[in-house]
Amino acid sequence: MGAFMTLLRPMDRTDMDEPPPTTLVWIDSRDAVIVCLRGGRTRLERVESEVPAHHRAPGHVRHEPAVRHGGGGSPQTAGEPHRLEHLKRFVTEVAGRLAPDDVLLVIGPGTAHELLARLLAESDRHRKHPRDIACDASPPLSDRRLVARLRQFAGVRLA
Repeated sequence: MGAFMTLLRPMDRTDMDEPPPTTLVWIDSRDAVIVCLRGGRTRLERVESEVPAHHRAPGHVRHEPAVRHGGGGSPQTAGEPHRLEHLKRFVTEVAGRLAPDDVLLVIGPGTAHELLARLLAESDRHRKHPRDIACDASPPLSDRRLVARLRQFAGVRLA
């Protein structure tokens, strides 16, 4: 029975010749990199996002004395619900590209990796076939480092 876990350690491979199918997903709001490990071979796929960038803070804002605090929409947060809607759609798209039975390592720098891990865990509960999902923060990594991180997580010796 699978579980959503946050502690990361290489899989225990004492009784296996080969690790089970394992997938690493590095994701942020701009893109995702999916790296799959099957039969000792890795495959890498990139998914671009259409999530709008965060709006930058406008700096000092002069408040009109006649306007009460809390009134009106702030221009810096006006597009945030729209952005979050795009992010959820992107995370759902990435989730749809993942094999349903792979052991998963979901990493990334912001909150998108946590959103993806929660979505996958919830989906697994509904289909009554959970898998192991590990989640961890990670800065951007090169393709080579992503493959190495996946192989280490899967318990495959690095050559």
